[in-house]
Amino acid sequence: MGGRPLVYDLIRTFVGPLFATPRGIDRVDFLLARHFSQDSRRNFFGILPTPWGMRVYEADRVQRGLARLEELWAEATEPANDLAYQNLVGALAGRGSNGPSSPRNALGGLRRGQRMASLLAAAGFSFGRSAIASVPENAIYFNVGHYTLAMPQFLAWLDKRRDVKPVLMLHDTIPLDGPELVSPDSARHHATMVRSVARYGAGLIVTTAHARDTILRALAAAGRSGIRTLSIALPLAEAFDSAAKPEPLLENVPYFVVCGAVEPRKNHLLLFNVWRLLCASPESAPHLLVVGSPGWRGQSILDQMFRCPATRGKIHHVAGLSTQAMKSLIAGSLGLLSPSLAEGFGLPIIEALHLGAPVVASDIPAHREVAGDNATLLDPTDEPAWLSAISALNSNQSRRRAARSATDASRERVACLNAICEFLEAT
Repeated sequence: MGGRPLVYDLIRTFVGPLFATPRGIDRVDFLLARHFSQDSRRNFFGILPTPWGMRVYEADRVQRGLARLEELWAEATEPANDLAYQNLVGALAGRGSNGPSSPRNALGGLRRGQRMASLLAAAGFSFGRSAIASVPENAIYFNVGHYTLAMPQFLAWLDKRRDVKPVLMLHDTIPLDGPELVSPDSARHHATMVRSVARYGAGLIVTTAHARDTILRALAAAGRSGIRTLSIALPLAEAFDSAAKPEPLLENVPYFVVCGAVEPRKNHLLLFNVWRLLCASPESAPHLLVVGSPGWRGQSILDQMFRCPATRGKIHHVAGLSTQAMKSLIAGSLGLLSPSLAEGFGLPIIEALHLGAPVVASDIPAHREVAGDNATLLDPTDEPAWLSAISALNSNQSRRRAARSATDASRERVACLNAICEFLEAT
């Protein structure tokens, strides 16, 4: 069955070369862009803001750009060829530095420029065609990447094309509900995104019922109600279709993993306090792997961790891991820890459960939805409870779940894509 013409917002994938590796939402945006651009039954266009206005590009050009981006991100890189991973393994195995890694995501300006030029060369430079004049009648404009929603001047073309139906994704309202947890810029940009959805949205996609409820309240406050909404869990990347291979050198090294940007709302300092207590006990303390790039105030959090003599050699930081390397680390760990103060979803939890790793997470609405009874959920301010749960997993290092079948991720991804397609068609 064919579908209505689709215009996919490519801004997040277009700026992808500026980062050495993708974040969770980058992987989802890439997955959807590739899926729709390869659907021969649908009239597909990519759309980008340019100095000469919003321009549309054909599917074959988009596919070439996506293929090059995947190469630049080195998503297929095996752990044996991932330098950040190898340095971390060396530190854990006592063969190298125990300090923080040099984040691979921190590319220099020249290197970023070279990567952007490489993407443009692969796709083939083109001025594109005017969105106002060239988007087919009754098309769907699909925006998963968020960025354009914070820049309403790039949505103004929709005022002249009322026949086009915008379907937009919002992940949460954390910057509005907890502004103390984010930068002032993030709070301002998020308020603009909510207003953009309120003004233009014909359909809304969210990831949890909790996110749906908070977003709909924010939209109501912005004067919009009655928007059609699909609440659906984000799919795992295709890298999760293959089994994970724990690192043999770490077979006898006990460690836990926390994944995500290093910033206040992720609550890394709770784990730091727990590790100080673990290191002060007579029992041998496990290692803590902090996986993620520093975000707002993130460097000061890392500085606190690495200035502490009591935890030296037990807390490690790494950024810029390939997906295969991250899978290997989680699969071989004693558990994934996620003490976040606020989340709209919780993709690392889904990934860890798929890989069979135990999960200890904060007892917040989004985590209750994505993890249910499959994780230990704790008050994110209760340090004694976290200490007890982590100590129990460290004492019983065989307490693992069976990894899910590799076909589960593929089956769930197909179901997710089908549900999104049905929602788009009904908008």
